[in-house]
Order: sequence, then structure tokens, then C-alpha cells
Amino acid sequence: GNMFSSTKIRSSLFELERGVCQLCKIDAHALYCRIKSLQPAERLNTLLNANWKLPSTKRDRFLQDPEEHDFWQADHITAVAEGGGGSGMDNFRTLCTPCHRIETSKLHQRLKSKRLKEGSEGSGSGKQLDIMSAFSKVKEDKKKKKRKRK
Repeated sequence: GNMFSSTKIRSSLFELERGVCQLCKIDAHALYCRIKSLQPAERLNTLLNANWKLPSTKRDRFLQDPEEHDFWQADHITAVAEGGGGSGMDNFRTLCTPCHRIETSKLHQRLKSKRLKEGSEGSGSGKQLDIMSAFSKVKEDKKKKKRKRK
């Protein structure tokens, strides 16, 4: 299943890169271990001193019960949305959560720009249908097939 796959990928990546962010070089695993060993009241100051950007959501859980996946991510170098889904371990890198957030934001911008560009190229083959148009087209095709059978 998917959870097993992601757990296996994280384990394999940890063997290779030991939880060190490949962009900013912070040792996210060591930071996690340090934070986990502290009392909740001490965690916030330690994270702020490490210039760690806390997530705006789930902040309380993050400080009360930190988990390793809060600190580093197995990131696709070539994003799944850009064709990197079927790649092996050579398409993964360790990113600390703040760097991963930045890279994900960049990806969303690239995908949005691509959609806008494709949409502005006219009503040709590159234009994507919205979901309602797609379903109405399926209904039309079924009606045409029924008419042909009669």
C-alpha cells in the first residue's frame, strides 16, 4: 500500500542522507531528536533559535507531540505532477519541512502558469475541460451511440 511505500522510501532516504536537508543543509533529524528530548515549554524557543518556521496549522500538536515527519520530507526532485512519479530512489532528496514548503509552492506556481498558458492557446487540444463539460460530453457521446444503433 501507499503508506508502506512512503515509509520504505523515507527509510531508504534516511540511510542515504541521514535527515539532512539537501538545500539548506540543516540536520532536520538532529533537530527533531533535540526537540523531542525537550519539555513542550522549551520547544518553541529552541525552534525559533534554529530559525525554524513553524507551521501555521497543527502548531499545538507540533509543540506538544513532535514527530519526525514534521521535520523532514522525502521530496521528489522531479515532481510527480511533472512526470517524476515512476522514478526510483535517485529522484528523491531529503528536504527540511520549511524548504519542502517553499519547493511545493514553486511547483504550484509552475503548474498554475502551465495551465494558464495552455488555456490561453485557444480552444485547441491543449485546453483542459472543466469537470461539468467533461461529463456532459460523455452523455452526448452515449446518446450518439444509442442513435447509431437504432
